[in-house]
Amino acid sequence: MTNRSPSQEDPWEGLEPPEPEEKSGRTTILIVGVLAAALCVVGVVLIGVYLLLSNSTPDVSTTPIAVPTLPVTGTPTTGAAAGNNPTATSVIAPTVTLPGNVPPATTVPTPVPPVQVVSSRLNTTPAIDGSLADWPALTTYRSAFTVFTADSWDGSDDVEATWRLGWDDSNLYIAVEVTDNLHVQTQVGNQIWRGDGVDLQLDTNRSNDASGLNLDNFQINLSPGNFSDIPPSAFRFQGTTDGNILDAPGGHHVTLAAQKTATGYIIEAAIPWSDLNFTPSVGAVLGLALNVNDNDQAGQAVQEMMKSHVSTRTLTRPSGWGTMVLQ
Repeated sequence: MTNRSPSQEDPWEGLEPPEPEEKSGRTTILIVGVLAAALCVVGVVLIGVYLLLSNSTPDVSTTPIAVPTLPVTGTPTTGAAAGNNPTATSVIAPTVTLPGNVPPATTVPTPVPPVQVVSSRLNTTPAIDGSLADWPALTTYRSAFTVFTADSWDGSDDVEATWRLGWDDSNLYIAVEVTDNLHVQTQVGNQIWRGDGVDLQLDTNRSNDASGLNLDNFQINLSPGNFSDIPPSAFRFQGTTDGNILDAPGGHHVTLAAQKTATGYIIEAAIPWSDLNFTPSVGAVLGLALNVNDNDQAGQAVQEMMKSHVSTRTLTRPSGWGTMVLQ
């Protein structure tokens, strides 16, 4: 065998091509790139969702909540003669209704009796006997507004009065039908207003009301009695020059009759114009508040509730009464 020098052993020594890099390194770089791109896409989507929600949801920290104002209610106090002059008031705390949760309106308007009523001239004088059979077909009015309640009132609404008016040169006539589930009247004279009955407040000079009660203001109380040992009776009060209302001088000349019914009672009365110091004529206008009193305390004399045909009726303010036109 021929010996070779080291330089002659492999003519290609040192000229071999380099070995390629590991494939796993390239794969790692690719995966990192894909994950970075995916994170960018997710970030863009999350930002878009946030912007969409922030534009569609109201900011409750700055959106005002409407607070409805509730009405002030009154707790009337008892006054003199026919009592019931509401003065004291109490406030109901407001409640909050959140936006979007407002219930639909369900309040049904209550029919309002007319403030101005008509008294028709009668061609035939009705017999004052507690029967309405001889009354003509006149407009019927209703006393529907609760204008006074006493502390003993339990909230029951069990009285209603419908009535009609007529007149001639001598008298003002009234026929009243009262529905009441419990009849209580223990009084006579100037105390009959403490039991079940009817009263008329009359103002014969509407231009003289600025100072309150005066000599041209009257209250005529009509009691049906108790349909046993207390007969029907009337009483007349008159205003004074200093704004009070007291027993009228000279008493009264009212004729009345009452009749018990299955649901309450009827009162029929003739009130002389002379008791009102007034001369009637067609077209004359008088102040009027026609009221019904209710007492549900058996055996006691307590005016518990009063209803009027005028919501603004008070004892001492004739300007708050309605009007009656003689037709």
